[in-house]
Amino acid sequence: MSVNDILDVGSRGLQTQRQALTTTSSNISNANTPGYSRQRTQIVNQPPNFVHGLPIGSGAEVKKVIRIHDDFVQKQLVDENQSLGNLKVKSEVLSRFEALTTQEGTNLNDSINRFFNDFRELSTNAENPTLKNVVRSSGETLAQSFQKMSSSLEMGRRELDMRVGDVVNQINISVKEIADLNNTIVQSESRGEVPNELMDRRDMLIRDLAQKIDLQVTEDQRNQKTIVAGNAVLVQGGDSFELSVRRSAADGEKAAGSMSVFVNSSSVPREITKSVKNGELAGLMQARDKVINPALRQLDKIAFQVAGKVNEVHAEGIGFDGVGRRSFFKDLGDQEEHAAFHFDLADDIKENHERIATGFTADSPGDNRVALAIAEIQNEKILPATELGGTVSFTLNESVNNLVAQVGTSTQHETQMFSHQKAIVDQLENYRQSYSGVNLEEEALDMIKYQTVFNASAKAMKVGEDLLDTILSLKD
Repeated sequence: MSVNDILDVGSRGLQTQRQALTTTSSNISNANTPGYSRQRTQIVNQPPNFVHGLPIGSGAEVKKVIRIHDDFVQKQLVDENQSLGNLKVKSEVLSRFEALTTQEGTNLNDSINRFFNDFRELSTNAENPTLKNVVRSSGETLAQSFQKMSSSLEMGRRELDMRVGDVVNQINISVKEIADLNNTIVQSESRGEVPNELMDRRDMLIRDLAQKIDLQVTEDQRNQKTIVAGNAVLVQGGDSFELSVRRSAADGEKAAGSMSVFVNSSSVPREITKSVKNGELAGLMQARDKVINPALRQLDKIAFQVAGKVNEVHAEGIGFDGVGRRSFFKDLGDQEEHAAFHFDLADDIKENHERIATGFTADSPGDNRVALAIAEIQNEKILPATELGGTVSFTLNESVNNLVAQVGTSTQHETQMFSHQKAIVDQLENYRQSYSGVNLEEEALDMIKYQTVFNASAKAMKVGEDLLDTILSLKD
């Protein structure tokens, strides 16, 4: 081996170890960077030189810097994050609505009890104007309870629609960045660069996106990701397609005016609401359509039955002024929808409590049969419901309790499922960290190893330099 060969090997060793030290330093600097995958410098030996048929080593070089990454774990995290996002948002939303419906349901039950108990009290002294005024007051309280609970649930439904729009905006931001990263990664690789950090960023965005919407990810030969969600292409190469929301007509469990999701992949946006099955976006719509909307429909059904049954009996009675055929509550017609929101006292009863009918005849001041009949409505099983494949009937109080219980049961189920799913995702994330994350102790050892070789290479170059000086001095 010539002196120049010694210098070349030493120089190559310095460059190789410097590159390895740079990679190690980068790992240490990014130890707390979310989504970062540790990198390793792949060092290979140079092809040997042959002198008189004998192989003489020519040192080492960096072949490439590789990213320590497990595609299988990434795919599992993407799949499991979809359910995590779905269950997380439903657990959060329903926990708040459970507290709301429990409080409002308790108030509604108290108002129902007070209203019918006041009618029972009125039946003991049918001519007493004070008791009639008390009945009117409790009727107003009952109306307020129905209206307040209906308004609270409706406000909750609108909040969910707003959050659907917010999640869609977040999805659009992510898919645009993923498409841009696709372009940048391809350009970097075409220049012979290794865009490990860009691929880390893209993988993290995909994991986060999976929490918002269910998606399928494929990769082509150019290392570009294609993302399909809700039966629609969101990312294809460097192109991204935005989602949008708009209010639409009633469809199954979805109420009229609720937000639906569209993909703007052509000149005419295409609805994909039914195709969105998982993630936060689906969780919000499922909480809205499968929990809040049924609760509102049940509340409207209860209000409709209360108004209809009380009015039916009250119309048969005669008021203190001798006039009959009056409704106690406002006539809601034949539509249950929004019955709770429009539930109110009839104008005649609001104006004068003496118009409340207590008996069936005008010439019998002590007739209390109407008051008794109205009071008895509370105990009648007038609200049908389907349970365990059969049809049963409930009283008014039982129906309110059933409404509250359904929300509570849904909340409990989603909360338990969320805890279970979070444990699965945490376990996968811990494995990803153990495999791809930075171990500071390991990096410190590598740094010492590379530093030692760097120093040795520098010493080899010094020896080569000394040998060269010696040769030159001999010539002199």
